[in-house]
Amino acid sequence: MKIRSDFVTNSSSVSYILTMDVDIVNCFLKHWDKIDTMKDTVRLAEALRDFLLENGTVNYLHNHEIYSYLIEFADDDGTCMTKQMLEENGDNTDPLKMNKEELFNYIRGELIYRNKLSELINGFGVTQVEQY
Repeated sequence: MKIRSDFVTNSSSVSYILTMDVDIVNCFLKHWDKIDTMKDTVRLAEALRDFLLENGTVNYLHNHEIYSYLIEFADDDGTCMTKQMLEENGDNTDPLKMNKEELFNYIRGELIYRNKLSELINGFGVTQVEQY
């Protein structure tokens, strides 16, 4: 019997449907925009809002305009970074200092994968639809 010992991977991918009520998100942004302690959260909300406005599909549910987007990513290829992972690697954890790629890796990891988006930013929702 031959056992391979040089490279073993146990990767998995996940899929989520992101939803956004842009009116609620804009209300959130208007309320928190001038508060210094919320600048990092405001940056996350603006980036995700702009992404969904550009790439999302508009749906009308109960007279509400809801944007949705199916997002798929691997949880182990560096495109899904949590705050804990960044801290352990000695990397930046401040969204205000992240470039666009780092910011979206952080959004995928900390907010979507860890299911924190809805509790942190009003107007967004996340539903996991697949894991493989």
